[in-house]
Amino acid sequence: MNIFTKNRMLVGAVILLVALNIATIGTIALKQPKPQDSSAREGFSRQRPNLGRSISTELGLTPEQETVFEELRRSYFEENLEIRRAIQAHHRMIMQELDAENPNRVKLDSLAAEIGHLHEQQQLATIEHFVTLREVCSPEQYQNLQKIFRRAMPQNQRMLHRERRQPMEHRRSTTTNE
Repeated sequence: MNIFTKNRMLVGAVILLVALNIATIGTIALKQPKPQDSSAREGFSRQRPNLGRSISTELGLTPEQETVFEELRRSYFEENLEIRRAIQAHHRMIMQELDAENPNRVKLDSLAAEIGHLHEQQQLATIEHFVTLREVCSPEQYQNLQKIFRRAMPQNQRMLHRERRQPMEHRRSTTTNE
């Protein structure tokens, strides 16, 4: 092999390594989590900036109803954010305890029970939020609101909701035929 062939191979290898480094750095930069703002309202607005306006339009809300909806939404998401942060903190404490040489089962059980209590608070806040929204709506607006909720519901929860609405006999006949 002569010297020119060796140089071409080295140049090719260097170019390949530079390209791999650029691709790696680009991937790392794109996968970095974006910094989170501490404000629940701003965080939610970033995720769904026109949600309030689209719901308002879809439901045909009056200006007074829009104001009430926005205030309810803001307070609900602030409360929910606090609960989610508390749940995350408890998960971190569980992981820290599990990392200990001799994990304290009583402490772990207590943290797990507290997470359960926080999940219960979260569900009760959600129920209260939807009941209050219902009180603000007319019957027709509420029917449209239910449709919006169902569209926003994850697929697995929609299936469970459909099962609950079916008569028991229909569910039995469907499961026995499969």
